[in-house]
Amino acid sequence: MKKLIVSLVLVVLASIISLGWSISEFATLQNPDTDSPGTSEQLAALKLVGVALSHTLDEKNSIQQPFIDNWNRHNQQQLSLTPEASFALPPSLKRQFNSEQSLLLESDEGISLHYLLPNTEQVLNIKTQLTSPEENDFNHNELYTMLFYFGVVAILLIWVSPLIKQLLTLSKTTQAFGMGELQQRIAVSKTSYIGTIETEFNRMADRIQQLIDDNKLLSRAVSHDLKTPIARLRFGIEVLEETQNDQLRLKYFQRLNRDIDAMEELVATLLNYARLDQANIQPELQAIEINAWLEQKLSVHAGGNLQLEYIPYSQQIIVNTDPKYLSMQIANLLSNAERFGQSKIMVRVELVDNTTWLHVEDDGHGIDEAETEQVVKPFVRGQQSRDNAGHGMGLAIVKRIGGWMGAELVIGRSLELGGAKISLKFK
Repeated sequence: MKKLIVSLVLVVLASIISLGWSISEFATLQNPDTDSPGTSEQLAALKLVGVALSHTLDEKNSIQQPFIDNWNRHNQQQLSLTPEASFALPPSLKRQFNSEQSLLLESDEGISLHYLLPNTEQVLNIKTQLTSPEENDFNHNELYTMLFYFGVVAILLIWVSPLIKQLLTLSKTTQAFGMGELQQRIAVSKTSYIGTIETEFNRMADRIQQLIDDNKLLSRAVSHDLKTPIARLRFGIEVLEETQNDQLRLKYFQRLNRDIDAMEELVATLLNYARLDQANIQPELQAIEINAWLEQKLSVHAGGNLQLEYIPYSQQIIVNTDPKYLSMQIANLLSNAERFGQSKIMVRVELVDNTTWLHVEDDGHGIDEAETEQVVKPFVRGQQSRDNAGHGMGLAIVKRIGGWMGAELVIGRSLELGGAKISLKFK
């Protein structure tokens, strides 16, 4: 929205300034003699000249016609004399002309000045090519005003057209998403006025689609993974009711307890994964020295069935992370390595191109490259883990935490041990 407001203000200011300057230049080109006297000033000067000429030509001994001919040859304003009796006027103008002894008339040919010469009973006519200044100014002002407003409207329409297009796209995409087309997203352009809104819509759509996918996965997992222990429980209870042998009853009770433990473990796993909702979590990021922090954490896991080797980096490395959730990631990675490794687990920290990597490697069968995208999904297990215990949630939890903690999960194969190499890439 900030970009939209700034853009709108800049467009309005730029359009007003540029149009004002352009129209001013256009007016200057259309009226290059703006420094010369205007029509009003010329009429005022002609009136003074007309009064002087009327006094001069009204003298009976004046040489009228040679003077008029000489004047007409050297001036645009043409002089002529008309007998007063032949100068026809309406009665109202006639009375005005007789009282003021001068008259200004305007026709299609221009403005003319007339002066009464009472001594010679003639009328001095001064014919000009001037027109009414008020009308010309009005026409030009009206034209320039229309040009200005038309230009402002045109510029605003040009500016607002991409915004309208973006809003229509947002509206169509929102409607399609609301109708169930969850794959709908908006292509966000760098020049978009509503880029922030479009980005937030895409994030919201990703979040909703993720929630729906998780719910589907959880539903399928629960319906699938609970069927087996429930069927065993039902069968065990029926057998328990029929047998009277104390040893068999104790054996069946132990099996029923194991099935109940398996169901409790599955429910606990589901709840842990459901709690890893970014909307409900506020990571407390802090700077930790990863070498010393890992050494302390791994000391808890020492003494397991597999040999655990830790190789810190040669220099101190500071990582911004939430130690609580990083501990959860490390615990899941080590649990995964213990489950699939055969004799050894290796944990390494390295710095490559100013990027910190944390590797957890084992000497098991590893993960096929074709399965790397699938095994990070909840309740999905690879080919090598089909006969193994677990629900396929470990890597899914690590990936989900890494998604909002800035620690990308990368799956590869260990060159030293030959098994899986699960890595966290810190930003």
